[in-house]
Amino acid sequence: MPENISIKVIGRCRPLTGEESSKGVKSVVKVSGDKILLELGGKEQSFGFDGAYSGEVRNEQIFKEKCETMLQRTTEGYNSTIMTFGATGAGKSHLMSGTDDNPGIAPQMIKRLYQHIAEKSNREFFITVSYLQAMDEKMMDLLNPHNNQMTIRHHPHKGIFVDGLSEMVVHSYDEMSEMYEQGRRVHEAGGSDLKGSRARAHSVFSITIEQKERQSSKVGVRSVLTLAEIAGFDHGGSTDPKVVAGVQGMASVLNALGGPKKGGAIPYRDSVITRVLQESLGGNAVTMVFAVVSPVDKSAQETMTTLQYAQYAKNTKNHVKMNLDETHDIINDLRDEISKLREKIAAQSQPNKDDVLKMEALVQDLQIAKRSTWEEREKQSSKYQNERKTNLANKGVLEWVQDSMKKGNRELQEKLMLLQKEKDQLTYQYKERRKVVDDLNEELQRKIGEYSKLTQSGKSSESETKKKVTAVHDLKEKLKKETDGLKRLKEQLQELTEKQKTERENAKAQITSLKGNAELRQKIEREEREHLEKEHAALVHFEIDKMKMDIENLKQDIQMKVNKGHTYSSQEGELLEVHVAEMKAEKNVTTLQIQLLEKEKARIVQELEDVHKVHKDELEIQQLQHFQTFRSYREMFEEQKIALDQRYRQLLEDAIQDAVFLSSRNNELQDENKSQRQHIAEMKDVITKLGGRIPPEPGMTA
Repeated sequence: MPENISIKVIGRCRPLTGEESSKGVKSVVKVSGDKILLELGGKEQSFGFDGAYSGEVRNEQIFKEKCETMLQRTTEGYNSTIMTFGATGAGKSHLMSGTDDNPGIAPQMIKRLYQHIAEKSNREFFITVSYLQAMDEKMMDLLNPHNNQMTIRHHPHKGIFVDGLSEMVVHSYDEMSEMYEQGRRVHEAGGSDLKGSRARAHSVFSITIEQKERQSSKVGVRSVLTLAEIAGFDHGGSTDPKVVAGVQGMASVLNALGGPKKGGAIPYRDSVITRVLQESLGGNAVTMVFAVVSPVDKSAQETMTTLQYAQYAKNTKNHVKMNLDETHDIINDLRDEISKLREKIAAQSQPNKDDVLKMEALVQDLQIAKRSTWEEREKQSSKYQNERKTNLANKGVLEWVQDSMKKGNRELQEKLMLLQKEKDQLTYQYKERRKVVDDLNEELQRKIGEYSKLTQSGKSSESETKKKVTAVHDLKEKLKKETDGLKRLKEQLQELTEKQKTERENAKAQITSLKGNAELRQKIEREEREHLEKEHAALVHFEIDKMKMDIENLKQDIQMKVNKGHTYSSQEGELLEVHVAEMKAEKNVTTLQIQLLEKEKARIVQELEDVHKVHKDELEIQQLQHFQTFRSYREMFEEQKIALDQRYRQLLEDAIQDAVFLSSRNNELQDENKSQRQHIAEMKDVITKLGGRIPPEPGMTA
């Protein structure tokens, strides 16, 4: 029978960072026992949970005190969920993933799971993992980032699942750790969008554990351990329905489960993340929620929101039961139902539409159930593994992900990721400031034009002229200030580009790990070249922008001088004409150099393509040779197989003839035995009649 269990809620407040402390940022959150105390609007509010931790407490202690019992329930056959939610910057990822020195809940859970498996030598385990990202109602497979459609479905026996999400079979602690780390890096790599997409992205790492006793016909158990990071409830003022639904979906469900709207319809279907986590929120799972908050006074309102919804979660009850793994029984039952229904439909002159639809649904359920066997999932996992490298390369994150478990390169890769995010942010700021500078330039041109018309008309007063000149000068000062800021941003971008170049040289691509896949290796090299070309093109664009700004400033200065009555001498005009001629000549030379470089680039690219083609042809020849060798071995094998088959058939025919002969001989012996028994019985009767005397043999006298 299901067991009613309340969701456990744990509060966690991160510490102030060194930068926050140095700036004198005020902390408004305190931890006292199992309570989180929040100072807001001059009043202190208290929130009581099933546990509370300050930022000084290490992740290992939290895991040991609160999460280890969750693993115990999971290995007994109960679904379990651990989720973290809170505002952006509250420390959700630090708690869930941690660092090398302070590992988070997920790495510790994976490690402890395999320690538990090692202790159960009498049981056989089958474990798979999947990693899903949900953002703005769009789903992404973090282990195998394909572009295929994924759909949330409900199976009568399997429950809620994401059709199309890759499920990878793992056989060891190292394999699962690698899957988690690599999926997390794909999640991070998609977070460089400057519009706050990273803050809106939920992630769900699921571990499916199936187990049964070795050499036993007993039904096994099946459970799912879910580790989820839930994004904050702030949608940044967006009015996009998908954005709002994506970040507010969890809030709506918690509100209906344990908040003011408790007792009404629960809107699981309003968002992807709540539909995926439906069993964890009011369903069949032992759930623990970590409400993670920031102590910073500026985040007080977000902290209040997080703690309020954490209270709603605490008021929610789940209906938990042990999950038996009855896959084979389910398959047999479905086959029986389909067979009976097929016979019923065949017997009808006019098939019933409802019966046909029911049979189609049963066939679909059967296909899903058949894919749930250990053997089928092992095959499917191998297929996904073959797809991964190509899909990761298409996303441009193959090197970043595949190298994630090598500590020596991991630090360099992290630096590259941080540098790229910083560069993206600076690029965004540069574009915004560039727009401001362009607008100011247009405004300055307009003001100068108005001033020119006023002076040419001769009808302006001295005060009016002075006012116009002052407005032009003020605008020029403002433009100069913005232009200086733009130049500083450009210099910072150039510095970052140089840093990236240096780091890339230190973190050269691990292409050797892709031996045997020439196509993929060439694709990665091409992507790297294109990436460098884009960076160089951006540098050229920046230089052109700078030159245009300098020219505009010079034109404005000249126009202002002319408006003030300045005239150029013939000598100055001559020098200017010479300078212009020199610049035109320099431009022609530069254009020619660019054309030559383009030709050289095209030649090198063609040379690389030719070299690749040669290598590809050589590889195809080697493959053909291997195929021919394999075919020869195959023919030899077939010949030996035919000979063995013929020998086997001969032996089988001989055995059949021997069996027929022995069977016939056995029947003859049985008949002889029967005759002998009858003769013995007759002799016994004669002896009895003679009083126990043996009768004389024929020809002898008594």
